Amino acid sequence: MKKVLILYGTRYGSTEEISQELAKVLEDNDIETQLINLETSKKSDIPSLDEFDGILLGSGIQIGKWTKNARKFVKKYADELKSKENMLGVFVSCGDGGNPEKREQAKNNYIKKVIEPYNINAGMLEAFGGVLDLTEDSKLGGFSKKMLMMAAKEDPNIKPNDKNDLRDWDRITGFGKKFSDLINK
Repeated sequence: MKKVLILYGTRYGSTEEISQELAKVLEDNDIETQLINLETSKKSDIPSLDEFDGILLGSGIQIGKWTKNARKFVKKYADELKSKENMLGVFVSCGDGGNPEKREQAKNNYIKKVIEPYNINAGMLEAFGGVLDLTEDSKLGGFSKKMLMMAAKEDPNIKPNDKNDLRDWDRITGFGKKFSDLINK
């Protein structure tokens, strides 16, 4: 059975939910998966990348940046990731990923700018929408929430004081299926 390691950095859970959905799609296509949250795991929790036929790496984006531990992972494992080039998928969860007109720009700004300095090429890249939780009990910090509230005024798809889920689950499952096909070749 083929094996895929899914590593992700998440702040508020959106990227984790995307990673879990990708794992389901891969498992439905007879691929064993292992999920690792880079924000809560220790270095010793990360298995050898050589044990896996493919790697999926994801991160949430906040103020234009990957999570801290996802960035550290790319830097530390750059050589191993290069060797998985054709079997490497990289995705981000961000506001621009939910907008078809900004998606390509999001891939360039939030994926290519992170992996290209390490000469890492991925077989698949994707930017998915995230969740903008602007409710009163949101986990967002005050500054982040104020910034998003200002952005919400300019975007009719974002509702102030609401939990805005900008993820397209059909696109997410389609990405997982395409990656499954790549691995099962």
